[in-house]
Amino acid sequence: MVKLLIVEDDLLLNEAYRRKFGGIYDLKIELNGADGIKTAVGWEPDIIVLDLFLPGKFNGIDVLQAIRKEKKLLKTPVMVVTNLPDVVDRVMSLGATKCWMKTDVDLNSIAEDIEGLIEKDM
Repeated sequence: MVKLLIVEDDLLLNEAYRRKFGGIYDLKIELNGADGIKTAVGWEPDIIVLDLFLPGKFNGIDVLQAIRKEKKLLKTPVMVVTNLPDVVDRVMSLGATKCWMKTDVDLNSIAEDIEGLIEKDM
C-alpha cells in the first residue's frame, strides 16, 4: 500500500484528507513541522503533502529542506499546498514536486495528482 504523509495543522482540512485518502493509502497526518520531519525520516512515505504555514519551530520550507537533506527521501515527491503565492518559485527550487495554492485546488485535484505520481512510478 502506498504510504502518504500529510503535514498540515488545519484540523478541518485534515479530517477531509482522512476521509478522502484514509481507505486508499496508508495515511499519516502530522500537525507541525517537527513531527512531519520525524515521521518522514522514520516512516519513509512514498508521497508527502506539505503545508507551508505550520506552528512550532519548523515551517513548511524548513520541513522541505530537511526532507531533501535525507538521502533516502531525495526522490520522494513533495507536493506543497500554500496560501503564499510569492513562495512558489522558492519551494520548487528547493525540490518540491508540485505547488498548489489552497484557494485554487480541491481534494479531487490533489487526489488526481497523487494518482498520477503513483502511476508514473509503476
